[in-house]
Amino acid sequence: MIQSLISAILEMLLSAAASAVVKFFGLENAVEIATVVIGLGFIAIGFTAYLLGH
Repeated sequence: MIQSLISAILEMLLSAAASAVVKFFGLENAVEIATVVIGLGFIAIGFTAYLLGH
């Protein structure tokens, strides 16, 4: 439980830092699209692993 809490906090901090860097360089749209594609890819990988019983 502590590990998931630390993971969530770290994820929020890294997301905030990444968004600050992206806004500084003005690449908001490209990064949002890439984030969506990567997120959907991870969901597909997880769903495939679940279906295959891993």
